[in-house]
Amino acid sequence: MLSLSTVFCKAERAHFFNSSNRIAEYFTEGRPLLVRWKMEILIGLLISSLSLYCDFTDAECPVISPARLVVKYGDPASSNCSSDTPVEMGWESTQGGVGLTDKEVKILNWRVDSLTDWENNPKCFTDGGQCLKQLDITVYKLPDSVSISYRKYPDPMVEGHQYLLQCLVQNIAPIGRLRVTFFKVSATGEQTELDTQHKSKDNIKTPENGTYTLHFTPGRDDARAQLLCSAMLDLGPEGPQPPPVMDSNRLNINVHYKPQITMSPGCFSMTITEGNTLSLNCSANGNPAPSYNWLLPQATMEERSVVTITNIAKSHSGDYTCIAINPLGNSTCTVNVEVTDAECLVVSPARLVVKHGDPASSNCSSDIPVEMGWEAFQGGVGLTDKEVKILNWRVDSLTDWKIKPSCFTDGGQCEKQLDITVYKLPDSVSISYRKYPDPMVEGHQYLLQCLVQNIAPIGRLRVTFYKVSATGEQTELDTRQKAKDNIKTPENGTYTLDFTPGRDDAGAQLLCSAMLDLGPEGPQPPPVMESNRLNINVHYKPQITRSPGCFSMRITEGDTLSLACSANVDYLPIIAGLASVVILLVISCFIYSSYYKHTRMSH
Repeated sequence: MLSLSTVFCKAERAHFFNSSNRIAEYFTEGRPLLVRWKMEILIGLLISSLSLYCDFTDAECPVISPARLVVKYGDPASSNCSSDTPVEMGWESTQGGVGLTDKEVKILNWRVDSLTDWENNPKCFTDGGQCLKQLDITVYKLPDSVSISYRKYPDPMVEGHQYLLQCLVQNIAPIGRLRVTFFKVSATGEQTELDTQHKSKDNIKTPENGTYTLHFTPGRDDARAQLLCSAMLDLGPEGPQPPPVMDSNRLNINVHYKPQITMSPGCFSMTITEGNTLSLNCSANGNPAPSYNWLLPQATMEERSVVTITNIAKSHSGDYTCIAINPLGNSTCTVNVEVTDAECLVVSPARLVVKHGDPASSNCSSDIPVEMGWEAFQGGVGLTDKEVKILNWRVDSLTDWKIKPSCFTDGGQCEKQLDITVYKLPDSVSISYRKYPDPMVEGHQYLLQCLVQNIAPIGRLRVTFYKVSATGEQTELDTRQKAKDNIKTPENGTYTLDFTPGRDDAGAQLLCSAMLDLGPEGPQPPPVMESNRLNINVHYKPQITRSPGCFSMRITEGDTLSLACSANVDYLPIIAGLASVVILLVISCFIYSSYYKHTRMSH
């Protein structure tokens, strides 16, 4: 016998029972009312319990594929309803509905050629309505237009004021999936996002108009920029990719702002020499374009952007204030001008460095024409007969070591001297020992001297001593200079250095170099002359170099012991000593032989 649960499950699968009422009616038919009422309650509880492990609804409920559609208004749409086992099924829909099939099927298609129902919710159902599945459809429509405008049109806009922008998106669906973004496009084309807005209207399926607003505060940098908004319909992954976007028209930004002076180098102080021309140009950024006034030190006003004063005098000293004005305000900038006395004469170049015997030249000039001349032992020029603004001094071969050319005006009221340095490179540079050591001995001190002959000016001479190793590595030992700036004529210079050799200096050399540093006006790089080189012959006591040095050792009785001793030593003294001994022996033998022969002959 089948259990009650098995009966119920099989009954459902055979479509015997459609509800708990029908089951109760089956079991209580013909019984007393009280019994029927109690049995209905009991059967209801049993069915509720059976529903925990007996699937009355899902076992053969159909599956919709695709389960979600995103369809453009007027486009075709299609979806399938399928079941694992054949059942009688149909589609309930305001468009494309399909009645219950006459026979059991496993799949049933729903299709419309042009979807025009905004709120269409197709449902797939089975016989008796036991299973019902709904197709999720989103019908969309792109906007007819997107436009941007001001809520209240400002013509023009004013810097720092706030204005309300509005973006109107007309006839779009579904409006709940719309995102509106405001942009600013600079004069150079750079686009900046200002804000993105979204309205929560997911329950609205039909087309609507959407208005989105934004507060905008322009600045002077926004002049000639543009504003726009874009509408993007984001319908999720089932919708068109990328999401469709429609841009609005563009609003040109015409912003007015008060002037801001851009005069270069700005508000400043300056000095100008009497007799020159003063020109001050005032410029400013402003919209509308500003007008300009100059307030001068004499409390006079000039209505122009450029003020010019020719042949300026000391009475023109003071503050010059520029005022830039437009309907939104004004901006000021003050320039302090100090007029100084005109310099009577200018010598250019003011300093010369000339090699002895070379040509030399300089100009003397004045801001205003005057009678002038050049006083010099070479190339002097007498006072001119007429007033001039420039006079040249020139010599083809400068040979005066102490020359000091001076430019002067009539009556000696003004005089300017040309600074000249006449130089000569040395005839020779040599290095030697003050007392020649042959040989040198390690650890003893010796006096080196560097002789620089016939150089001028000797006060600009720098002498450097060097040691050059046997491998060619050069080491600076010392640099010497004598303070003799007052000496202009050529002289000899002797420079000394105490030198203490070591055994590592064997085979090295010594030298000195003379550099004439005449400053930036002199030859570049400064000329350098090197001396001869002194070979270093240094004697030093032996130093044992036997490896591993002084040590203890063990040896077996009867073996051979061999010990070798080696040392670093200069062999020249040994060779010289041996040579002396040999010579003495030869001489002694010769004397003895002569004496022996003479003795024998006498006998």
